[in-house]
Amino acid sequence: MTSNIAGADEDHRLAVAINQGNQQALSMLYDKYAPALMGIIRRIVHTDSMAEEILQTTFLHIWSQIGSFNASERSFFAWLLHIARNKALNKASIEQLKNPRGNNTVYEHADNNNEEQSFLEPVQKHIFDLVYYKGLSCAEAAAALKIPVEELRKNIRLAIKNMNGQKIL
Repeated sequence: MTSNIAGADEDHRLAVAINQGNQQALSMLYDKYAPALMGIIRRIVHTDSMAEEILQTTFLHIWSQIGSFNASERSFFAWLLHIARNKALNKASIEQLKNPRGNNTVYEHADNNNEEQSFLEPVQKHIFDLVYYKGLSCAEAAAALKIPVEELRKNIRLAIKNMNGQKIL
């Protein structure tokens, strides 16, 4: 639990520093979260050049809108995910959204030994696909999966915590 608090504290310090115009803090934030955000973006748009452009746009948006981050509404990582996802969905064509390609970059995390391990359960991966990559609302995804909306939201929260490196399952 201490590492979770330490990570939140580090994110808070980065957010404050970025809000004060500290470009080095933005660089540190990029180093910390760019791989995860790129995984989400790449999953939506499928082309490296477009994904890189969207990632740059995402970090420009973070830089200019950091003052709008509200820790009482969501975690910092969830806020970053929301921005990246929205930027990617805005750029993605209808055809790309209809035919998503399997890219599990966002679901994997390399540990110190460069071995990959999945931090998400299969049901969480499926929910993430429906909500974050295909753009379904929580109600639509819950109906498709035949589960209550609150159960779906609980799984999304768990998935985000797991993707943030906080293995809790």
